[in-house]
Amino acid sequence: MGVQDDQGRPSARQIFEETQSGARPQPLIPRLRYDPPPFPSIPHSLREFRALEGEEHRRKRLRALWARLPQRDGQGGMDDEAVSRAHPVRRDGDLTAESARELDEMYEDELLGRCGVHMRGPFSRRVSWPEFEKYADAKEAELWHIFHDDLDLDGNGHLEADELLLALEKAGIALSPSTLPEFITFLTSSPHSHAVSFSEFRDFLLLLPRRASPEEIFRYYEVKKFMGDDGRGVARVTMEGDVTLSAEDLSLGQPHVAPKGVEPIPVDHQSSLDGEEGDDDEYEDYEEEEEPHHLWLGGSTAVKFLLAGGVAGAVSRTCTAPFDRLKIFLITRPPELGGTSLTAQAPVRGFKAIGSAIARIYAEGGVLAFWTGNGLSVVKILPESAIKFLSYESSKRMFAKYWDKVDDPRDISGVSRFMSGGLGGISSQLSIYPIETLKTQMMSNADGQRRSLREAALRLWQLGGVRAFYRGLTIGLIGVFPYSAIDMSTFEALKLAYLRSTHKDEPGVLALLAFGSVSGSVGATSVYPLNLVRTRLQASGSSGHPERYTGMFDVVQKTYARDGWRGFYRGLLPTLAKVVPAVSISYVVYEQSKSR
Repeated sequence: MGVQDDQGRPSARQIFEETQSGARPQPLIPRLRYDPPPFPSIPHSLREFRALEGEEHRRKRLRALWARLPQRDGQGGMDDEAVSRAHPVRRDGDLTAESARELDEMYEDELLGRCGVHMRGPFSRRVSWPEFEKYADAKEAELWHIFHDDLDLDGNGHLEADELLLALEKAGIALSPSTLPEFITFLTSSPHSHAVSFSEFRDFLLLLPRRASPEEIFRYYEVKKFMGDDGRGVARVTMEGDVTLSAEDLSLGQPHVAPKGVEPIPVDHQSSLDGEEGDDDEYEDYEEEEEPHHLWLGGSTAVKFLLAGGVAGAVSRTCTAPFDRLKIFLITRPPELGGTSLTAQAPVRGFKAIGSAIARIYAEGGVLAFWTGNGLSVVKILPESAIKFLSYESSKRMFAKYWDKVDDPRDISGVSRFMSGGLGGISSQLSIYPIETLKTQMMSNADGQRRSLREAALRLWQLGGVRAFYRGLTIGLIGVFPYSAIDMSTFEALKLAYLRSTHKDEPGVLALLAFGSVSGSVGATSVYPLNLVRTRLQASGSSGHPERYTGMFDVVQKTYARDGWRGFYRGLLPTLAKVVPAVSISYVVYEQSKSR
């Protein structure tokens, strides 16, 4: 028995948990403003349905689908029936990355065959518009009869949750209580529905080349859900070459897919709510109480991804810590204290200078000297990711309400999404910046001086109090937006070029990792002078960088006077060198952690 209030009514938490477990029927929730309006009347034939939909709307929708059709590549020999038999899907979680990819390729191959394209290799061609229109007409007629004759048992023109559950159970599909609402939410255009209209049923299954039996519908849904991606994968390279979990990865606002563990309570598609006011009153007392459950980190799914990203970041940064130590040494150590010089008269330059720096670090502290400050790098990962996510989501809601004037934050413009990401980055920078400054101070010490964390913090306080912990903050924040713009534009350019050259719908995992590595490297190189100025301000006054500065312009002037323009790119090579191993390690560890 759950917790009850003073009047003996169940608590909001108890209602939520009992609804999710199936012990309590799902409550009726009023239609939201962005829920799709139902047809004014239920069409009784496919011809009537098409007339209600409109010829112009239908042609525009089909043209958009036709433009996204895949094209046959030069590889042949796939036995579609063998693939189908090898990968039956009877429950949520049966698919692996390999089986999902093979089934997705099977569906694409059969779809092109159904549209009349049977040839591969250099003589292959794209599906013509008349061929696709003919296929779409026939498929729509097939789906109409399946929907109304086999699935819609009460004939009300909608596929309710119990009707879909009955059909799947007859086909031997085992559904958990949370899978059914997630399945229906995927099929519908509203995140709060528990009824599927024929138009939604048709739109989801039109490109399914096989007959839409219940078991095939469920397998197709599992494949499409598994293959879904936000377009960038997990490769997020920061200005310093580190890999961090994106706020977009944590965001639970993916259209049509409800994340596991945070299923929205569906609603009917009925337009009339007359006579239901009593139901509204029954639950309105709990509405305000439930709100925080949806907002704070988005529930258990987001926490799971946050922890997976934290583990991946910790392993990645620990493995690539020597690159960071070398970068800080090259940026902060002056020649008179064993550093390298970039002048024409310098005895050692290029790779020899990097080798000399490595030897100096080893001589001062042995192997462990390459991991100085790594503990602080690991500690700041989780709070940085959590703050970035919360700020990102809050910014999206703000832009949705006051700028884009939309009800759903998922519908904000690209500029608003970019600004939200920038604000999330700035918020996380502000919050963890003292840790970053403390880490730089510890890494820039000379002659093997290894202070404890307390000693290092006390030394930094003596250099300037609270303000010493925020030295270089201004120029660090200035670099956030140009880095994001360069990173995003480079990534999109690479992705577009890849899709145009390969004629694929979406790039694969390896391609996404490559694009993320290249775009992050380009962005980091572009703003590297800002990063260098910030790092020197943070290291100012340490034993390895005793130079004191009056501000960022003083750093710029002294850097140029000593080394010329090349001085603004000290340490760039180890920064770029760590990108590929950092991205690769993060991806492998992230996927392993996420699946546990």
